[in-house]
Formats: sequence, C-alpha cells, structure tokens
Amino acid sequence: MSTNKFRVRLLKIAEEDFAEIVSYIAVDNVSAAEAIAGRIGKNLELLSKNPLPGRIPRDVEIRNLGYRYIIVQNYIIFYKVEERTIFIHRILHGARNYKSLL
Repeated sequence: MSTNKFRVRLLKIAEEDFAEIVSYIAVDNVSAAEAIAGRIGKNLELLSKNPLPGRIPRDVEIRNLGYRYIIVQNYIIFYKVEERTIFIHRILHGARNYKSLL
C-alpha cells in the first residue's frame, strides 16, 4: 500500500509550545487539555495528507518567510512545507504577538 502522506515534524520550539499549551490548560481542566491536544493532533494528521489548505499569511514579512498557517480553536499553527516534509515552527495562542515569535 503506497501513501502520499507528507511527514510532519515539530521543531523543538513547537514541541515546547504544544506541551506548554496542554500543561497550562490542564491546571484548570484536564479534559479540556486533552481535547485541545486531540484537536491539534488531528489537524496535524490532516496536514500530513494535504498541507495546502493552510492559509497564506496576510502579513508580508511572515508570508515572505514562507509560512502557512492553520487555526485550531484559539491557536495558530505556523508551518513550512519543504519537499515531502511539513515543519511545524510554532503553535501559538492567537492573542500573542506571534510576529515577534517567528
């Protein structure tokens, strides 16, 4: 069985973002933390099947850096596609000044 899936790779900082999000939410609500972790994971799996539905940033500087993004609830997942690999650069809350963090 052949697969056309892309490989999804979280950079170390994106792994840290993900862990911090889940830990922060879990302090108040473990089931909500599990839910957001599941939603982010599901969206990463969907990206592995087709990375192109991600939006191209309106911000010229971010767009020129080659980022695409998807939104999962209040979180923005910034990624780049290189050949058959999707590199997840950051997973950030939408209220943050994400431009300074990319």
